[in-house]
Amino acid sequence: MTISLPLGLSLIALGLLAVPSATATVYTSGGASSGILELMVYACFSFLVVGVIITLRSTLNLIDLFSKSQEERSTNSWLVKLTLITRDRSLRKVRAASAVAYGLFLSILSGILVFQPAQSFSASYRVVIPSATIAVCCGSIGQMPQLIVYLSDDVGLVATPLGLVLLFAVSWLVGANVSAAVLAHTTRTVRGNGSLLTTMGSFMGIFSVCPSCAQGLLAAILGGSGVVFVTLLASYQGYFIGASIPMLVISLLWTAKSLSKVSSMNCPVPTGRSGTV
Repeated sequence: MTISLPLGLSLIALGLLAVPSATATVYTSGGASSGILELMVYACFSFLVVGVIITLRSTLNLIDLFSKSQEERSTNSWLVKLTLITRDRSLRKVRAASAVAYGLFLSILSGILVFQPAQSFSASYRVVIPSATIAVCCGSIGQMPQLIVYLSDDVGLVATPLGLVLLFAVSWLVGANVSAAVLAHTTRTVRGNGSLLTTMGSFMGIFSVCPSCAQGLLAAILGGSGVVFVTLLASYQGYFIGASIPMLVISLLWTAKSLSKVSSMNCPVPTGRSGTV
C-alpha cells in the first residue's frame, strides 16, 4: 500500500503531463512514424487507467488501515463509518449502480460518449467500423492527445487524458455519496449541508470535464441564456475542477461524521463485512 499509492499517482502524472508532452514534441519534430505516435497515445491512456485504479484501491486500503486502528479505540469513529460507506458489501450495488449511471450521464453530456443516429461515421469520415484513431495536435494540457473510437456507425468515444481521470474520479465520488445518503436515510441521519454539497459537486463535475459541452443542459434549464452562461464559464474549467471534487469529498466526510454522532447516541447503524470497491 505504501508503494502503490505513489505508483498510482506517478502513473497519472505520466498520463496527464509527461507522455502527452513527449507525444506533442515528437509530432511537431516530424521525426516519428504514425505507428510510434499511436503507441505513445495508447501508452498515455493505459497509464491513466491503471494509475486511477491503483490510486483508488490504495486510498481505500489507507482508509481501512486508519479505521482499524480507530476501531480498536471506538467503533463510533468517523473513519470507521467512512469505511462502512465505501466498502460495505450491502451497499456495493448502490455504489456501483449510481456511479455507472452518473458516469454514463456525464460521458454523454460531456461528449465522451457520442451518439448520432442521424449520421454515419463511416460515410462522413471514411473510417472502418469498428476502429480507433488518434489526434495529437493541438490543444491545452489535459485535452491532448485524443483517442477517438468508432464503436458502430453512430456510436463513438472521444477520450482525453483529463476527461478520463475526472470521469472516473467524479463518478466514483458520486457513487460513494449516494451510498452514504442511503445509509444516512436508513439511520434517519439529517445530512443537511452534506446533501447540498453532493448536489453541487455532481453538477460542477459536468463543467470540470467539459464546460462548453454542458451547454445543452443549461440551455434546457435556463433557456437561451444558458448558452451565454456556459460560454462565460468555459474559461473557468480549472476552478470547477478545483471545486467539484473537494465538495464531493467534504460531503462524504460530513456524512461519516454525522453517522459517528448517531452511533455515539446509541442509534443503530447497519453494519456488514467490508468488501471490494
